[in-house]
Amino acid sequence: MSIQSKLIQAYEMMAAASSVLIIAHLRPDGDALSSVAALRLVVKDLGKQTACYCQQKNQQLFDYLPGFQEIESDWDYLKSKYEFEGNIIDKFDLVIVADCGALTRTALVQEITDYKQAGGKIIEFDHHPRIDEYADLEIRYPDLSSTAELIYQFIIVNKIFLSRELADCVLTGILMDTGNFLYPSASNETLKAVAATLAAGAHYSKIVSYTLQNKDMAVVKMWGLALERLKINSRYQMATSVITRADIKNILGQDALDTASESDLFSGLSGFLSNLAGAKAILLLYEEEDGYVKGSLRSTPNGFMVDKLARTLGGGGHKRASGFSIPGHLEKIGNNWQIIN
Repeated sequence: MSIQSKLIQAYEMMAAASSVLIIAHLRPDGDALSSVAALRLVVKDLGKQTACYCQQKNQQLFDYLPGFQEIESDWDYLKSKYEFEGNIIDKFDLVIVADCGALTRTALVQEITDYKQAGGKIIEFDHHPRIDEYADLEIRYPDLSSTAELIYQFIIVNKIFLSRELADCVLTGILMDTGNFLYPSASNETLKAVAATLAAGAHYSKIVSYTLQNKDMAVVKMWGLALERLKINSRYQMATSVITRADIKNILGQDALDTASESDLFSGLSGFLSNLAGAKAILLLYEEEDGYVKGSLRSTPNGFMVDKLARTLGGGGHKRASGFSIPGHLEKIGNNWQIIN
């Protein structure tokens, strides 16, 4: 089924539902929150009862998004508010999951599993590579810059009026996941979507101030460390940097994140580094908790394609954004870092 057909089917499923629960990943970023906020507007305009949930939502960041205060972060409170105690299906006949990739990122693995076993329907909107397959209708488009850009396509395909509120949501998600257009993930189609949001009256200045200034301290520290260790191989025009497991523990205050959260963190870092002048591609190596070293490859603007290198090392991905995993750990020997198996 084509993406367009799936987008139409998703709208039909929303229209057929009586009550809808919209979820994004725990510790939601701007793309996740804006996607939830946009979907909430669409579902409410269909006259459906709507609830939203993102565990560990920051209560200040992106509070200008429409319906931000209606996105609950406490599951027990949400159950009390909407008056249900047992299975989600007792209250909602449709669940929409946005920007997650992995079911664990919802922080509701058992609840959603029980819901699905009880016959509940799930729609998933995402631009990350699949980690878990759990949705009845999976709308996944890894070539897009953000889930917000996918939501924009959903709006256009279904001829939904792009209000100023919806435009604010779409613009926020795109700016967050493209680093304000710094990352190569911003395509011509991304810019067309942004132009449409501006034409619809999106609050560009306010949103830019949020997306540029609201960087988590831990993320900034991680980026700083990666820059400190950055080296460029002049022969191959490849820039490299490394992050160890000890770095992750020291900076984030914990030894392990869930798989998809780590993927998001280091994907953003790789995107940031991909703007480096003097290099054709970048390679970020970081230690995973399972005894593997993950390699994240990104092309710089006008750089060479990296997918063949990733495949040679047992991985894969897109031409300009690929990755691989190698068993071992990172160790500094002299002035150089090596992967030791």
